[in-house]
Amino acid sequence: MRTELLAPLLLAAVLATTPAVAAEIPLARLVAPPAASAELDPLLARVLESIKLADPFDPEDDERLLRRLRDATIVTLSTEGYFSAKVTAEKDTDGKARYVLRIDPGPRAKVVAAEIRLRGGIEEQPARVQELLAGWELPVGQPFRDAIWSSSKTRLLARVGEHDFAAARLVDSQAEVDVESAAVKLMMEIDSGPAFTVGELSIKGLERFDSGLVERYNPFAYGDRYDSAKLLDFQRRLQASPYFGRVTIELDADVEKPRAVPIHVELKEAPTKRVSFGAGYSTDVGPRMEAVYRQSLVFGYPYTLQTGLGADRTRQVAFADVLLPPKPNGAQDSLGVLAEHTDIEDVITDRRAGGVARANKHEWPDSTIETRISFNLQREQRRLRGVDTVAPVTNDVLSGVYSWTRRAVDSIIDPHRGYVLNVRVGAGLSRSGINDTFLYSYGRYMRYFELGRNDQLILRGEVGHTQADDADRVPNEFLFRAGGAGSVRGYAYQSLGVKTGSATVGSLSMITGSAEYVHWFGAQWGGAMFYDVGDADDDLLNVKWARGYGVGGRWKSIAGPLGLDVAYGQRDHRFRVHFAITIAF
Repeated sequence: MRTELLAPLLLAAVLATTPAVAAEIPLARLVAPPAASAELDPLLARVLESIKLADPFDPEDDERLLRRLRDATIVTLSTEGYFSAKVTAEKDTDGKARYVLRIDPGPRAKVVAAEIRLRGGIEEQPARVQELLAGWELPVGQPFRDAIWSSSKTRLLARVGEHDFAAARLVDSQAEVDVESAAVKLMMEIDSGPAFTVGELSIKGLERFDSGLVERYNPFAYGDRYDSAKLLDFQRRLQASPYFGRVTIELDADVEKPRAVPIHVELKEAPTKRVSFGAGYSTDVGPRMEAVYRQSLVFGYPYTLQTGLGADRTRQVAFADVLLPPKPNGAQDSLGVLAEHTDIEDVITDRRAGGVARANKHEWPDSTIETRISFNLQREQRRLRGVDTVAPVTNDVLSGVYSWTRRAVDSIIDPHRGYVLNVRVGAGLSRSGINDTFLYSYGRYMRYFELGRNDQLILRGEVGHTQADDADRVPNEFLFRAGGAGSVRGYAYQSLGVKTGSATVGSLSMITGSAEYVHWFGAQWGGAMFYDVGDADDDLLNVKWARGYGVGGRWKSIAGPLGLDVAYGQRDHRFRVHFAITIAF
């Protein structure tokens, strides 16, 4: 069997005696030897695509059309190492096209020598030189590909310039081809220049803020070695802050002055006041509205005030936070107050709280770690609707919580591979005395597996436990309930837990798990099957697990996949629909 690729050139007038017949027959097809089809099919397809996108030809000039197609084929094959390829044209007796272009690729050239020279200041770092040479991407014995040759040079130069050598440059590069022996000899030379250290900041564009604010984001100390990743992180953090709208950072890489080189920062300040609104809907909490006001200059200081209101069917909240500028290590301190009213599963809670927190975020190319430690003083008043035998409870509690989250996924908004792990631990002390202290722990893990091009498996598990003598002395946020989207589907939102009358009160322990298979039918639409299990209770060893399973639809929005699920709750023997959508404006 021979490999055949049709060239769908719109040259109908040349290919048939009548327009109707000509429109159905392409000018030519490319035929390669079967033994080379695996390698050549993608290349020949690329030729046909390039011809399709070319300007229209004169339909009367067969010879020029074929010559152009032949030349394009030879050039494309040469970029993949086929330097002695031959292309011959003949009439197509099968009638599939007017002509057949038969490909004789010849031998594919291989790299027989690769001479990589690194000179300059980097010669004083022999271990790094050996590491860079060991990572060369087109070594001896590999087939020559022009794209790999170009990208290898670019990546090696970038790796040399990552640390210390801000003025690294490509001095020379050659690819010497011996067509007869199908051999390629590579040579490239990089001059690293001297090792650079950084100096003070040179800042332009400040009007409302002073230079001390920019210094807080600076990861370099005076005299530190140059590091391109740290420089890019410096720019990214300034750009992501609420203070600046546009940021450009450059280093004068003058080989004559490599010591204490100034970092030039040019920026444009962002508006100091901003109002945002959001709306959403979910089957868990119904319609939701939110309004937030943010001001990034308070009494002349670069503090950020964020205050807002939010409301849905189960929760109404008002809050105000003051965020201090971040420290050079990325840590950001904040303090805030909150007033909240919730009504969930006949448990009515009113909470007033104030606290302080420190958050930090570390980013790597393949993962992100976020940490947060907070201390809060709160008063919570809790009562049960329709349960006269249980008196309302008031808790005054001082608590501390540490949270650690790692995200190692291929996409934040549409993950297909990787995992997200969140762990929280905390403790609280009640005003009623040392006997009413509690210890809190919680963990949640989500794992994404890509099963081919259009399929994925999503596994989720969460576990929580609070050690306390009396759950009534523990605030709701440190107790557990389950059920609803993101938990055990097939059951109402937070309806799984200890029952007191008609109310589902917070429990001391919780375990849930989920397995979901998703198939994408196209770029945006998909379907899912899932199985959820779990419960919340003071004694999970003696509970009958709640199970839910069903099917759903998926749609990829700009904010991530949206799901509409129909789930059957085995314990309640009923179906429930779960759906959520959020819009910011």
